[in-house]
Amino acid sequence: MSKYSIAKQQIQNTIECAKEAGIDGVEALEALTVMLVQELKSGRGTDHTRQFLQYEIDSLGSGGFFEIQKR
Repeated sequence: MSKYSIAKQQIQNTIECAKEAGIDGVEALEALTVMLVQELKSGRGTDHTRQFLQYEIDSLGSGGFFEIQKR
């Protein structure tokens, strides 16, 4: 099992739990994103987190193919 398959499973779990709680799945993903950024900052530091997020933001809308950052 890869780190990406683990992450995808957690996203699906979040959406399912949100539906069961009557919460919009996208809103739950937004909340998950906030919590993940905080955990990344805690584990890797502010500079790494900022650079990582900037890379991902810069990749948005760059065509039909979205490269997954592999570090």
